[in-house]
Amino acid sequence: MRTVSIANPSAFTLIELLVSMAVLALMAVMMLSVTSSAQKIARQTTSRTEQFREGRRAFERINQRLSQATLNTYWDYVDASGKPRTTNNATFTPNKYFRISELRYLQTNASQLAAPRSGTMAGNAVFFQAPLGKSDTLSGLNSILNTTGFFIEKGSDSTLLPATVSAFKNRYRLYELTEPAENLTIYKKTSGNSAVTGIDWLVDSGNNSWPLANASYSHRLADNIVALLFQAQYKDASGTPTAAFNYSSAPKGSATQPIEENNLPPNVRVTMIALDEPSARRVADGRITLTDATDDTKLAQLEKDLTDNRLNYRKFQSTVRIGPAKWSAK
Repeated sequence: MRTVSIANPSAFTLIELLVSMAVLALMAVMMLSVTSSAQKIARQTTSRTEQFREGRRAFERINQRLSQATLNTYWDYVDASGKPRTTNNATFTPNKYFRISELRYLQTNASQLAAPRSGTMAGNAVFFQAPLGKSDTLSGLNSILNTTGFFIEKGSDSTLLPATVSAFKNRYRLYELTEPAENLTIYKKTSGNSAVTGIDWLVDSGNNSWPLANASYSHRLADNIVALLFQAQYKDASGTPTAAFNYSSAPKGSATQPIEENNLPPNVRVTMIALDEPSARRVADGRITLTDATDDTKLAQLEKDLTDNRLNYRKFQSTVRIGPAKWSAK
């Protein structure tokens, strides 16, 4: 009888199996690490995109509203000193025509104003009248006049968070102010006395019904906006190109009417800087102090602060044309 020899089939050894399992485990760990990193980056990118999207929408809103600014000017007699007729001026002697308005445009360093929510004002602020049609009781009047404006207030967000959540003390927020038409206070100051100067049409000490003092008239437009600048660009009475961060259309009270009196700047450069949420939290914890940007020099310093502290930010800038601006020194 002949014996037939059958060869044993090939197979993995125990050591080979262990090595293979170790390699597969290592590859799985690497894949999980890559996936986790990708998800983290995606979340951070989405967060930044959403945050800057809110900032972009707010910036577009500012541009749109600012282009609607109006003073509704008219021409009337003034006396030899350049002052118009008033209800108390019984001895008024007309001398020449001047451009007159009961409305106002104010662009100023916001730190000069009291914050409506007891925080700290930052950057520049702008306030003016525009036909926005905002009313709490009236309807069908889409072009009715409102006082409106934009400003940054820095302060605690405790009123916006649940009691169980710790509040940050240095949150920057961009607000839009809109005074309802039925509560319009500008005419209480200027009607019958268009020569009124100052800003008591906007904020009257001790009177919480005035636009800026009434917190219910302003609402949050965007979070983490750390800079807002407005720069009026115009030519002065001598024709010299001028750019000013502080600008007011209020009467100047001179016999020769300044070109900016009762007038709007034809162009306003608007600059805004927004932080993403992680960077804003680092600022909010109080360990990073940012420069209050109220002009170009301080804006450059603020950008240096942000870069030095490795904060992620986006800068928005545009020039808004205000159509109703009419430049005339006559």
